[in-house]
Amino acid sequence: MSLAKCPFCGGTVRLVSDRDFRCGSRYGITHEQPRPLLPTLWAAYGVNADTLVRCWSQRYGVANRLRALGEDDLADRLA
Repeated sequence: MSLAKCPFCGGTVRLVSDRDFRCGSRYGITHEQPRPLLPTLWAAYGVNADTLVRCWSQRYGVANRLRALGEDDLADRLA
């Protein structure tokens, strides 16, 4: 499954991981090109990468589709 684009700027995002020897790995989503507006969004420890990708793409994929249809206000409220 691929990641939906950023709902705020339309930029490309990517999956990143962080490893903590006490807690294990956690996954996050960040912009391909760093943006001050949207920092890396981290999932809780124990949430696997597939779950994070699915949740991001479902929520923000809908917002991006609404924006493409000219429903910017509704997309902003969803994002």
